[in-house]
Amino acid sequence: MLKKSITLLLLMGFNASLLYSQNNTSSPYTRYGYGNLVDAGFGQSKAMGGLSFGLRSNQFVNPGNPASYTAIDSMTFRFEAGVAAKISTFSDDEANQSKFDANLEYLAMQFPIKRWLGMSAGLLPYSFVGYDFYSKTTQPSTIINNSLTSTYTYTGNGGISQVYIGLGVTPIRNLSIGANVGYNFGKIEHESTVTFDSNTYRSMNQSKQIDVSDFVWMLGAQYEKPLENQKKLTFGVTFQPKSKLSADAQQVISSAGVDTVTVDNSNDFETPLTFGLGFVYNFSERLMAGLDYKRQNWSDVKYFGKKTLTDRNKIAAGVEFLPKSSSKKYLERVSYRLGANFSNSYVKVNDETVNEYSITAGFGLPLKRGLNPTIMNLVFEYGNIGTTTNNLIQERYFKFTLNATINEKWFMKRKFE
Repeated sequence: MLKKSITLLLLMGFNASLLYSQNNTSSPYTRYGYGNLVDAGFGQSKAMGGLSFGLRSNQFVNPGNPASYTAIDSMTFRFEAGVAAKISTFSDDEANQSKFDANLEYLAMQFPIKRWLGMSAGLLPYSFVGYDFYSKTTQPSTIINNSLTSTYTYTGNGGISQVYIGLGVTPIRNLSIGANVGYNFGKIEHESTVTFDSNTYRSMNQSKQIDVSDFVWMLGAQYEKPLENQKKLTFGVTFQPKSKLSADAQQVISSAGVDTVTVDNSNDFETPLTFGLGFVYNFSERLMAGLDYKRQNWSDVKYFGKKTLTDRNKIAAGVEFLPKSSSKKYLERVSYRLGANFSNSYVKVNDETVNEYSITAGFGLPLKRGLNPTIMNLVFEYGNIGTTTNNLIQERYFKFTLNATINEKWFMKRKFE
């Protein structure tokens, strides 16, 4: 078991560069801040609208609340991996454009240490940056043919990834607490250029590069309240403090290669205080539903030494229905999931708040019968970011995620060797 655990840890380390080097976005909104934020969650969570704080399962990894690690069976080793593909359509008042992106999303494992102590480790995305677009403006001019056309080009790529390790413990019956320690790393690059249709004016170029590397931590707790007739209510809460983010950053501004100004930034970046609260109600072993609320205090965070971001609030809801896990009929052993979420972005564009929402659906497809089978999770997500009003861009996307949850019995004592 130890050799297999070490092998999987090496696998996650090897794939860290793969996750870091790929993007799953072409969104112009990733031009701002650290890019498109990714809330922690795997196949089951994603299909249920991103639900995680009160979600507690003996079949899936849930890094969104480390208190859930104690839910694993005492003889099971679990490994999860996910890949995603995304088609996005961007619209403004004049035109539409579509983009396709695909990448590896996450890797994680979970296993028990004692009946009351569980552990998880993995590689997650924290944010993605990826965009390439331009715009043109024409203004009156008394010098150049009565008008001057300017072309603005914007490109960016990169992102922040996180390697985490976490423990969950059950100190008393029905109460679990846990903690994740994560190491954030990655590189983000932004570049913007303005050129003119006349040689009278010099082109201008500005580039920003951020290299991130620092530790973060999060606490979580879950309390299960058994009710009559097999019903159960699970409350969950998480807390992550505001933290300084070690980052070497540089801004370079040049004018047609003649004048260049370089500004070095360090200790000018932070991550926000984050609080999460949620619950999941199990109506029976077949049906459960839940609700999450998450708040991130981005308005108190420094980004390039300035507090220009805005607080982010997110609400998520989801349901799961499993007809009969022990049935001989395959479709009755499939889990059916639905969810939705709504949030505001942590950045403002043209002084306007950018709202986001998505609707999710998914299936948990067991590959064999048993108490903890290997499961293929399919997630379908439709989302909308922004609007075409106030000179904004509307992003509509369809995303497909394929997640494998591999459950194996690694801790059973053999009678014969």
